Amino acid sequence: MNCRDSESLLLAERDGVLTDDQRAALSDHVAACPACAQLRASLSTALAAYKTDLTTIPVPDVDEAWRDLRAKLHEAVDKSSRKRPLAPVIWFGASLAAAAAIAFAVFVSRPVTPAPLPGLANTPPPPLHDPSVIAGADYVEAGDPDASVMVYVDKDSGWLVVWVADSAPQTAG
Repeated sequence: MNCRDSESLLLAERDGVLTDDQRAALSDHVAACPACAQLRASLSTALAAYKTDLTTIPVPDVDEAWRDLRAKLHEAVDKSSRKRPLAPVIWFGASLAAAAAIAFAVFVSRPVTPAPLPGLANTPPPPLHDPSVIAGADYVEAGDPDASVMVYVDKDSGWLVVWVADSAPQTAG
């Protein structure tokens, strides 16, 4: 018998399931092998400690533990039903504040009409809601009287575009 076989037999010996032949072969090997003898002693010590701990550890009464647990759970449910959570008040208050801010922005604030620029005609700007007026200019003056000026109003964007091209380039003599 080798040490590997004896290890499995030592574990089976602990359970008490060895045959007489196996027990005799194991005893012969352990007597001749100090490592297996040490393993047998360690297993015996561990088993004795386990049995000692098993008898000293108190096992609670299952019925009593169950009654205590149910009482604690019932007590926790009673406490939670008495206390009103603050979260719904906070959520309602936050949504009410947001609605008030939106109402203030929509109904109270008015669009500001820009003041006319100095030097231009003192005519008020066209109303913003009038779709027929996109852009306009009363007068466009280029710095060079010989320059050509072109004014264009883009109907899609409403931009007023002014192009000024210089007069013919002067050639040196």
